[in-house]
Amino acid sequence: MEKTLVKTGLYSLVISFLILFAGVSRVKSTTDVKGMTSVVEITYPDFFFMISRYSIIISFITVICIFAIIQYKKNKRIKSS
Repeated sequence: MEKTLVKTGLYSLVISFLILFAGVSRVKSTTDVKGMTSVVEITYPDFFFMISRYSIIISFITVICIFAIIQYKKNKRIKSS
């Protein structure tokens, strides 16, 4: 079970990081009350840490879900025996 959880955590971390890196834009535009639009670009270090933080959160949630599924299947198998 531990091997499955470690693999799930590692793979979900890498895959979510790559998907977020490709999908999240560094440039944000805001429009104020007068209709003026301003563009803000996130620096690369901030962008990297933002994506890393989201990837870690996604990885933890995935590992917890997989752990719950494994425990559910284990309890279901024990009760049916």
